Amino acid sequence: MESTSAYHSGRVGQRHALMVLAFLGCMFMYATRVGLSVSMVAMTKSTVKIVNLNSETNSSRIIVEVCPLLQTKPLKVSSNNGTVPARKQSRTFDWDSETQGFLHGAFFYGYLVSQIPGGWVAHKIGAKIPMAASMVIIGILTIISPFAADGGVWAFFVVRLLVGFFQGVVYPSITVLWSEWAPPAERGRLLSVTYSGSQLGTVMGMFLAGFLAEAYGWESIFYCFGVLLILWVVPWIFLAYDSPSKHPRISHAEKKYIITSLNPDFEMEYCDHGSSKPIKPIEEKPPVPCLAILKTVPIWALLVAEFGHNWGFYVLLTNLPTYLNNILHFSLKSNGALSAMPYLVRWFVTILSVCLSDWILTKNFCTPTVLRKIFSIGAFVGTGSALVGVAYAGCDATAAVALFALAVGLSGWVYVGYLVQYTEMSPNYAGILIGLGNTVGTTTGIIAPYVVGVLTSGEGGQSVENWQNVFFIAVGLYGFITVIYGAFGSSVRQKWDK
Repeated sequence: MESTSAYHSGRVGQRHALMVLAFLGCMFMYATRVGLSVSMVAMTKSTVKIVNLNSETNSSRIIVEVCPLLQTKPLKVSSNNGTVPARKQSRTFDWDSETQGFLHGAFFYGYLVSQIPGGWVAHKIGAKIPMAASMVIIGILTIISPFAADGGVWAFFVVRLLVGFFQGVVYPSITVLWSEWAPPAERGRLLSVTYSGSQLGTVMGMFLAGFLAEAYGWESIFYCFGVLLILWVVPWIFLAYDSPSKHPRISHAEKKYIITSLNPDFEMEYCDHGSSKPIKPIEEKPPVPCLAILKTVPIWALLVAEFGHNWGFYVLLTNLPTYLNNILHFSLKSNGALSAMPYLVRWFVTILSVCLSDWILTKNFCTPTVLRKIFSIGAFVGTGSALVGVAYAGCDATAAVALFALAVGLSGWVYVGYLVQYTEMSPNYAGILIGLGNTVGTTTGIIAPYVVGVLTSGEGGQSVENWQNVFFIAVGLYGFITVIYGAFGSSVRQKWDK
């Protein structure tokens, strides 16, 4: 029998295979989520009018509706009549900006309501089956999305709502899964790598969506991503298990290492079939102190931060490809690649920030509260400042793209900022607090795209001036949450949690 005394966190085992599977699942799932941002550009008719700088005008002031093609020759867009030419594709829909914002928000209606039920189901029956079922259904819904679009706005809305509903089950299930598999010393690493799949999924989704839309038509985006999700379920079914005690191929040493590290009072008696049982019963947690939580000012500071930060995040996530297409006139292929680049920057920033924050805390250079505030406020101020730059960059495509990358990249600091404080303030009720914060953040996914659609709809809606208003609203919210969070944010464990 393998010795368990020498087993340590550096040894590779079944938990790492699970990490890779969960990482890929998050990546493929998020690709289906963001693919609509690029496909919406390809599947809707363009009514943008281009300013001709070579024409004479008696007006002393030209209102720039969108950037003139004369300044964007490298973007491979040409026009003879001042209108963006139609792309070669099978079909397009006459959906204005307001309708597009409404459809972007459909996902979040479903996502909002399924997280708590999804977590409850995963706690009751384990995470494996809810994850597998959700992914299969999401894959099928993604594949039939082009046919739903043919059925009209409401048919497409319902499909996107259902995609959001079943994606809302995935993250709570992952949380439950790692509560059984992740030793405390490895929890941050395993969770960070798993969740980083969503950021690389954004990169993959936007990059591939641009290529697929230009090469094979926008329908191929949905077919490709849907099939990837369904194929992912096959290894998940055969290789993933709800807990170490249920895994038939895990080593004796790794199983004992995981289970005893999660519960020091948990002693294992190995039977012939490899099961385990506790000698001491696990005490039940007391009821959730709902009133005490609602009276806690630092909790409200986090909720305010969630709302403001997610507003800016979803504005960029859902509308960046539209801006690059309608205002800066990038081709679909270039659009996808350039929309993906900021999220690749964000992934690198997140990984580096995790290493830096761990080192700072290990060296005791500052308290957790100070560290979280430095990273969070840096993200808020940095992202807001970059968006101000975008607003004034106007038709300078190079500057705009660089500033977008800076804005999205700096937002990665929140992963070692306020997002960690839920666990620090209340280890016992962190799941409930994170669910509460995620619910508040998700509401902006419904509101923000619709507001952008209203501000940029109608004749002349797709103008530099109107998009400036979009960015200034996000900047204002970043400024507001900087003040509130900076004054009241905290990492101190609360009395009601002890």
